[in-house]
Amino acid sequence: MRTLLLLAPALMLAGAATAQSNTSSAGTSSPTTGDVSAGTTSDGISDNGTVGVSGTADAAAANGGTATTDGSARFNTANNTARQRSTATARDDDERARSRSMTNVNPKGDVRSNSMTIYKQRGEKPVITRERTVNGEPK
Repeated sequence: MRTLLLLAPALMLAGAATAQSNTSSAGTSSPTTGDVSAGTTSDGISDNGTVGVSGTADAAAANGGTATTDGSARFNTANNTARQRSTATARDDDERARSRSMTNVNPKGDVRSNSMTIYKQRGEKPVITRERTVNGEPK
């Protein structure tokens, strides 16, 4: 499992109004009934000149399958933005699962999180799960 937690202080301009605190998070995971599973989460915060993002990625594969995870974050303190992305994939001979989560903090302080997971068994239709929140509210 990979966990990423980062905070960055943003530059404040003299006389700027106090910003409202905003948070958002999203996370999805594949069904746990098969031999493969993948899940990710991503969340962020914007509060009074500080932005932060964090995320996790977890993947597992049994019976000789493969699993990979990745996570990254970027900050721009000049304009008070941050972005975090987590991905997880797992596959074996007859199943595959992929999950991706991403959070963006924009210059206005809005925090947007998106997450999607796809799980597919050979010969079946894929099961797709999506979640999206903006400032903590489902969209």
